[in-house]
Amino acid sequence: MQQSGRLETDIVLLGAGHAHVEVLRRFALKPEPGVRLTLISPEPEIPYSAMLPGLIRGDYSFDQAHIDLAPLAAMARARLILAEATTFDPRTRIVFIPGRPAVAFDILSIDIGGLSAMPDQEGIGVKPIERFLAQLEQLVTRLPDGARLAVIGGPGGAELALALARRFAGRLRLTLVSAVPDPVPRAPASVQRAVRQALVEAGVELVFAVTASFLRGGRLGLSDGSSIDADAAIWANGAVGPPMLAASGVSCDEAGCIHVSRSLRSVSHDFIFAAGDCASVEGAQRPKSDVGAASAGATLAGNLRRAIRRKQLRPWRRRQDVLAILGLGEGRAVAWCGGLAVQGHLIWRLKDHIDRAWMRKHTDMRMPPDPDDAVRHGNLDANVGAHSLPAVPHDHGPDLMNGSDDASVVKPPPGKLLVQSIEHLRAFLDDPYVFGQIAAAHALSDIHAMGAEPWTAMATASVSHASPARMRSDLAAMLEGATSMLRGDGCSLVGRHCSGAEDVALGFSVTGLVSPDAILRKSGLRPGDRLILTKPLGTGIILAAHQRGEARSQWLLAAIASMQTTNAVAARAIRGFAPRATTRVTGFGLAGQLTEMLNASRSAAALWQEAIPALPGALALARRGIESPLAEPNRQWIGRMPNAELLVDPQTSGGLLVGVPATRSAGCLAALRDAGVDAAEIGEVEPLREGHAPLRLS
Repeated sequence: MQQSGRLETDIVLLGAGHAHVEVLRRFALKPEPGVRLTLISPEPEIPYSAMLPGLIRGDYSFDQAHIDLAPLAAMARARLILAEATTFDPRTRIVFIPGRPAVAFDILSIDIGGLSAMPDQEGIGVKPIERFLAQLEQLVTRLPDGARLAVIGGPGGAELALALARRFAGRLRLTLVSAVPDPVPRAPASVQRAVRQALVEAGVELVFAVTASFLRGGRLGLSDGSSIDADAAIWANGAVGPPMLAASGVSCDEAGCIHVSRSLRSVSHDFIFAAGDCASVEGAQRPKSDVGAASAGATLAGNLRRAIRRKQLRPWRRRQDVLAILGLGEGRAVAWCGGLAVQGHLIWRLKDHIDRAWMRKHTDMRMPPDPDDAVRHGNLDANVGAHSLPAVPHDHGPDLMNGSDDASVVKPPPGKLLVQSIEHLRAFLDDPYVFGQIAAAHALSDIHAMGAEPWTAMATASVSHASPARMRSDLAAMLEGATSMLRGDGCSLVGRHCSGAEDVALGFSVTGLVSPDAILRKSGLRPGDRLILTKPLGTGIILAAHQRGEARSQWLLAAIASMQTTNAVAARAIRGFAPRATTRVTGFGLAGQLTEMLNASRSAAALWQEAIPALPGALALARRGIESPLAEPNRQWIGRMPNAELLVDPQTSGGLLVGVPATRSAGCLAALRDAGVDAAEIGEVEPLREGHAPLRLS
């Protein structure tokens, strides 16, 4: 969530590896004043690799084995950008993300994992794990019964082969290929015997002391010149760095991993840090482990703080006597530390307890958001110079007559009425580009609800106090997001006013054009008309949960997608069905907006509770008592009506509420759905009865 106080340092966490997960947790427990964290990850949920074999076997569900980034980022008050970065430039200190503004940093920390070392991309690699899980399902679907699957790797490959043997017992034949004489060469002899025995009992064929070189025509080539049958292969034999690392110019080792000192700082760039599979630590062995990543995360978090304060960094010391546990399947595991080893069901229970405890530490954080501080106002134009602000695009749209004047002058087309509306939102998401998109979509809703076409917009924006360059960057991202939405609906941004403040906010004054005979209003409903809603409800509930770190990433993404969608398509789809009245669902909630329509039409309505659509997670969160602060005042519209959480939920960039004649309702609903609008018929207009509330829930 938004940082309070002046922003001094931007730390970008590129990738959501285990070390960065630990950094987020530690910054959540102890925020760093003046520092903004930004996490960039292509996936909203990341798997805990220690639980991967259990996930494959079916011991864990998806949720039990994945860390949801949205709640964790919210607790750390970190910006979460769910997108895949393609490269970064150490010279300009910018991370590039296709399709959206670049992200600037003062300090960059990289934990993007590695790529499985495999020849010519034949077969599938275990890393990155998110991609592997998706590819595994596709692979198994296409492989016929009795097909042979080769797993190439050492200890990790052995545990994976055991998990796959359990998952696909009786369907696939498995072969483990290892370059060493034993799947766990550094373990005590008793551990080696236990793992070998478990593999044999699981029906896994063993091919040791050779490396796999290619997979072609159903044959897996080996380093001794022989080959074995294999219809598919999974490579779990080490990792190499993603190509973007070496391409950036940062010093990398022969595997393409960033070369870092024991403090986890790049040896070539003192403002870049790295950990996990993408990092090569001076003097450390290349094999990685989850325990190592967790301990590296603690060191990384501390050194990021020390780098900000220009203090001496501390070295990361990998423990050599760490307890190693390998799951054998059938509820058994083997553990060893130094020369001591033990196995059995109790060891599996210990491993399960350790893994679940680690997950709980990173997923069960619950802290209230900071109280709101007083908003400070300033003038960004005065702070950084108006000439250096992002230019307002005039590449299309109305006939502009202002040139370089202080105000925009537009010439309206003849025979058109002007429809004008104004909206202003305080930022509820820390991604300025996405927030800009939503703020623009929200502001356009009034124009669409009136049956008008958006024409021009004027923006008023505020960004957090920081250096002029950082304020310009945040403002540019916010306005770029907004402009992308305005342009999509044929609206031109013709001017803006910007200021510095404690809180980020964005508002628009939007003008639309409409023919006199095409304008739509709130009044006009008649008894028997059907009510159609063009978007599901619940954005207020989900955003409130996100502020508290209790909204799952998938719920938040669904809400964002809904808010990013303007009502342009819906407005066009309803025009041919003689709509009686329209409005958009906004801060008053469905109950408030419908009551306004009913009062203007001197009518009543019955809403069909089961028909009212909800965003994923909204009802589950409502049952836990989570609601927007604006929900309570919205209850004035419904009195003591039970089970009405969705009705009073304030919507940001909500859908249209449309009243159409009953004879046209089915056609209107079909047209909306054909246009890709998630619309629903939710109620019926009734005669207004004396002494009765205009709105009831059926």
